[in-house]
Formats: sequence, C-alpha cells, structure tokens
Amino acid sequence: MLTIATLNEFGVNTKEGLTRCMNNEKFYFRMLGMGLKSDQFEKLGAALEGGNLDEAFEAAHALKGVLGNLALTPIYTPLAEMTELLRAKKSEDYVTMYAPILELRNKLLALV
Repeated sequence: MLTIATLNEFGVNTKEGLTRCMNNEKFYFRMLGMGLKSDQFEKLGAALEGGNLDEAFEAAHALKGVLGNLALTPIYTPLAEMTELLRAKKSEDYVTMYAPILELRNKLLALV
C-alpha cells in the first residue's frame, strides 16, 4: 500500500506534492495513481526502442510536467535530464537511461 511514509522512503518530496494538491492527501494519492498509470510511459518506451527521438521527447516532456507537479523527484530528476538530451537530439543510450526510471515507476505503481 502506498503511504506518505513509503513515498518518503523512495525520496519523493511529499511535502511539496501535498502542497500542490491543497494538502489533500486523498487527492494527492489519486493524482499519483493517475500519473504513474499514464500511457506516456509506454509511449516513451516504444519511441526510445524505435529510435524516434521526436516522439520520445514529446512523451518525456509530458511526463516531466506530471511528475514534477507530483514531486516524484526520484523519477522526475532523471526524466528531466533525459528530456533535455532529447530536446537537443543528443546521441545517447536512451533505452538504458530509461530502464531505472521505468523500474522505479513500476515499484511505486505496484503499491498503488
């Protein structure tokens, strides 16, 4: 079960996330569930696997906004870095870079 304490253990800035959700814990958890279940994660993975940097950028940018608003820092920070690399169309091993992001997302999702 996902709790504030569990999120804190993962390094989530729950104080900031709750503030953005009017300190309404029920609303925050609802938004977390929606954010973690976003199909943008799958779109990003498929675009990266296919080498489509434009589509990958669009998905990463969308996720960056959602995850930033929820203060999911451990996922947001590496995703924000990836987003900027994709924006610049830098040659990187994005699939490898994405793996730990997806792994943490799946761990949190399993607790929702």
